Amino acid sequence: MARYKLGQSVIVTTPEKNQVGVIVETFIYNKARLYDVLLESRSAISAVNSSSNKNIYINRELTKKLCESGEITPTIDYNYMLDNELLPRTRC
Repeated sequence: MARYKLGQSVIVTTPEKNQVGVIVETFIYNKARLYDVLLESRSAISAVNSSSNKNIYINRELTKKLCESGEITPTIDYNYMLDNELLPRTRC
């Protein structure tokens, strides 16, 4: 099982498309590791994991191929947003 770090770029797959995002929060719920992701479109998805049997998930293969290889660089500057307290609150 892949574990993603805060600020790491990932590809999120939805029924309509793939989107680039950045991990802004990680937590465990019912023994599953879940992530909150800020997407390039500046929307956030909460409680997403890397299980491909879900409608919305972190696509491990595309993340490895595109983000970890450096082929895609997100426009979201996680460190700047963190330093300036600009990250959205994604959970209650």
